[in-house]
Amino acid sequence: MSIAVVSFGAVYKWVDEKGGVHYSDKPTDTHKTEEVNIEPGPSPEEIKKASEKAEELKQRFHKEYDSDQLEAEKRLEEKEEQLAQEKQCLEARMQLAVLQELNLPAYRDEQGEFRAKWKYDTYQGNREYLDDAMRASAIEQAREYVIASCVNPDDAKEQELARSKWIRSERCAKHRVELEALERPGSRAVTQDLEKKRRLVKMYCED
Repeated sequence: MSIAVVSFGAVYKWVDEKGGVHYSDKPTDTHKTEEVNIEPGPSPEEIKKASEKAEELKQRFHKEYDSDQLEAEKRLEEKEEQLAQEKQCLEARMQLAVLQELNLPAYRDEQGEFRAKWKYDTYQGNREYLDDAMRASAIEQAREYVIASCVNPDDAKEQELARSKWIRSERCAKHRVELEALERPGSRAVTQDLEKKRRLVKMYCED
């Protein structure tokens, strides 16, 4: 099939003896021809308007995309701030919970955090134990920290949840230390003890 390049005027189509299709700007006398109806292309004005419309849509898309991005970033920042506040609140409540365990001796570690001396205590650093007066003062300060850090500082249920989380974290730390000791080369730990300790670590350390 051959195609003649035609820029203007009519276009004619004809078929030769072998079935080949041909196009030309002039009809042929040797073959039956038919004029091809070609729709005119867009005018320069129409092309200009289409280009302007495309540019407008492009600008609108970028504007809406940028707006959506800013909104998403704002929501992410707000979520991060909320999580940071919740973490700070939980830490404050856990410190208060430690100090309120009056049946357990309390001390301040080298990082300035309060801890309790009990069977799940794994801290190995220097300790500053609190007497009754120091403990009472620390409890008041911890309460003020809870008020400053928590949305609902007087929520007793949230305070009890923080206490439970502190106890769980202490048990997790204790069982991890003991499991590491059992898994050391040469510990001669029996399989039953290892499996039991691993179950306890999984129980208390996995959320």
